[in-house]
Amino acid sequence: MTTPLIQLALDSLDFDQTISLAEKTAPYIDIFEIGTPCIKHNGVELVKALRAKFPDKLILVDLKTMDAGAYEAAPFYAAGADICTVLGVSGPATIAGVVKAAAAQGAEAQVDLINVQNKLECAKISAALGARIIGVHTGLDAQAAGQTPYADLNAVAKLGLDVRISVAGGINPSTVQQVVDSGADIIVVGAAIYGAPCPIEAARNIRRIVEGKTTHRDRILDKISSVLSATNDAYYQQLTDMLDSANRIFIAGAGRSGLVGRFFAMRLVHSGYDTSMVGEVVTPSINAGDLLVVISGSGETEQLIAFTKKARSMGAKILLICSKASSTIGDMADAVFQIGRSDQYGKVLGMPMGTIFELSTLSFLEGAISHIIHEKGIPEEVMRTRHANLE
Repeated sequence: MTTPLIQLALDSLDFDQTISLAEKTAPYIDIFEIGTPCIKHNGVELVKALRAKFPDKLILVDLKTMDAGAYEAAPFYAAGADICTVLGVSGPATIAGVVKAAAAQGAEAQVDLINVQNKLECAKISAALGARIIGVHTGLDAQAAGQTPYADLNAVAKLGLDVRISVAGGINPSTVQQVVDSGADIIVVGAAIYGAPCPIEAARNIRRIVEGKTTHRDRILDKISSVLSATNDAYYQQLTDMLDSANRIFIAGAGRSGLVGRFFAMRLVHSGYDTSMVGEVVTPSINAGDLLVVISGSGETEQLIAFTKKARSMGAKILLICSKASSTIGDMADAVFQIGRSDQYGKVLGMPMGTIFELSTLSFLEGAISHIIHEKGIPEEVMRTRHANLE
């Protein structure tokens, strides 16, 4: 089976943002679609600009033509469009007009089945008229009502028409494989890429899935990367300032978060900070002027709540590193660093029992150490002199 093409819906009205998104994602995209709102706002000049920048990419102009097919489509084909869309509900005459305009430029016409009642009959008629692509499309309003394109995709694919089948409608990384298995030739992705914290990573991830190259390792790395991309970069300097202003630093965490805390405590010692891990028999008492760093995804761990209350009563500063904005510990803290967004902590294949927070926090804190040693100019040779030698 031929690997499906990936089509990115460029839906922004902003000309420069559209070009910028295309430039960033180009290595992973086969077809740039100028979405209907975008083409209405920017016109034929955007087609020319994309054609000039991406001579090796297909460009689809989502005109959704409803009447005067040849007249409306011709200028966009002349400007460099490879594909223009015409609505299936427009009727055979309009579809034939767009097909004629496409043929004059050696291009293709796509018939969009959105809101067509008898999609299979329309697909047959469109293919007979010379349309080269049939678009199975569940619109935004239908998506909001819970509809998906998959049943229609399966039905059209079974017709065995001599056309390529494009599918659009809320497709994201979790559904891409289903679309591939259903026989789509073109997979249209919009918000799952342009609405992602890092569109480049989102596009790369979808490309891997389509090509069957996604491994458990890829899923883990992509998830951690997306969480860190959604984390405030200002935290690095804020953390550095809090560490530098503290007399001593205490790190607290339970379970896997505790293991991450130990890793961070060790790195702080290497960086020259007076650091202790809460719970060790040699940990001194905390006092005013000290900093307690609590690592807790929920911010609700009972033992850590108790530690926080005690540290607060002694006049120490509190920093919570967590996965959600509001919590019991967070309400007592002087600062809260939320790693990623709360909605990023759903189940991920290959990351059982909530390792997203721990692995993302470990990477975040290692990034913080990198920030500190570069900001302060701490040579690695000096760090090595502070490393344990009784081990």
